[in-house]
Amino acid sequence: MSSVDNIDKTIKKKETENSNNEKNNNTVQIERSGIRYQKSVSYYYYNIVNWTNDVIVQAKERLKSRTNPVWLLGQYYPNGMEKANQLESLFFLDHNSRIWITYRHSFEPILPSDYTSDMGWGCMLRSGQMLLANALVYHFLGRDWRINNKEKFEFYKGLIGWFMDFPEKPFSIHKIASLGQKYDKAIGEWFGPMIISQVLKNAVEQSSECSNCIGVCVSVDQSIYKDEVLKVTNNWKKALLLLLPLRLGIKNLNPLYHEDLKKCFQFPQCVGIAGGKPKSSLYLIGNDDDDIIYLDPHIIKPALERKEKYDDDDFLTYRCPTVQTVNISSLDPSLAVGFYFSDEGDFNEFCKLYEKSKGSYPIFVISDNKPEYLDEDIDIISEPTN
Repeated sequence: MSSVDNIDKTIKKKETENSNNEKNNNTVQIERSGIRYQKSVSYYYYNIVNWTNDVIVQAKERLKSRTNPVWLLGQYYPNGMEKANQLESLFFLDHNSRIWITYRHSFEPILPSDYTSDMGWGCMLRSGQMLLANALVYHFLGRDWRINNKEKFEFYKGLIGWFMDFPEKPFSIHKIASLGQKYDKAIGEWFGPMIISQVLKNAVEQSSECSNCIGVCVSVDQSIYKDEVLKVTNNWKKALLLLLPLRLGIKNLNPLYHEDLKKCFQFPQCVGIAGGKPKSSLYLIGNDDDDIIYLDPHIIKPALERKEKYDDDDFLTYRCPTVQTVNISSLDPSLAVGFYFSDEGDFNEFCKLYEKSKGSYPIFVISDNKPEYLDEDIDIISEPTN
């Protein structure tokens, strides 16, 4: 059975659940910017299910009729009608294997605030979680891992558990939002690319799960410095997650940078981009020419309840059954690009490929040494205003 057939079964299951929820008429409290909204649980399931049905049909037809090759986090899917069915299956399986993290409601309050939902303010936090989660999949499971690999599925579930909406989890919304206070971001306040990059770095450094095996390097001036990389990885005793907060225009993404930004998705080391539309962050994971493929955090779901053991069905909410795109010209110029390197050889290969492939208007530069004048204090860096 193909991954698309599994998706169709999941949709039908959710439709049944939606019908039952409608009968129960359960309600939940949704908090947004300090204002509480009351909606039925079935209201949210209804919208998700209908949105899913519409988009997946469009995605199937799009893949069969397109003429351009598709890139998805360094994986190439060629064009050609003769391979349409096989391509559809492989692409959807890859896409469906990426961890999808969205708005949630009814989780424990993010203390000292009383926020029990991140709807309306948490999209960049969720985009950052997705970037980090998929980088960790690269690290622990490999880029070629797919959701149908039952041998490593238990570890995959454990990895997702690190991001569940509980205060004690190392990469939960509670942890990410709380770490933002170090950079004068109140809980409930929107993050920009620089802040989410610094917060992810702090979260990894504080986690017992990852701090000993992964170093995180954040660029402060759109540059990669090799000496800084050596420092962060302890001379490559650790793998590297490299985060590049970029500003590629003033109000809009400058067309001069379009081609080089799209090339990011061609690197095997790419773990995606946290960016999107102004004040509406998305997790960008690939492209079909000028159409950028993304996972959308703006779907609100109920937070998972505490359990001694979670069923496989609990993890369906972390898999996106739809393919959505946004034209590159609609993107906000402020974004954060992520790359994962398993070792020094992987990093050196990336540097060679980048130098060969960069165009006349590169979006970042690679240098040997970090200038002495650069102040590492994040307090001197202000987020761009959209």
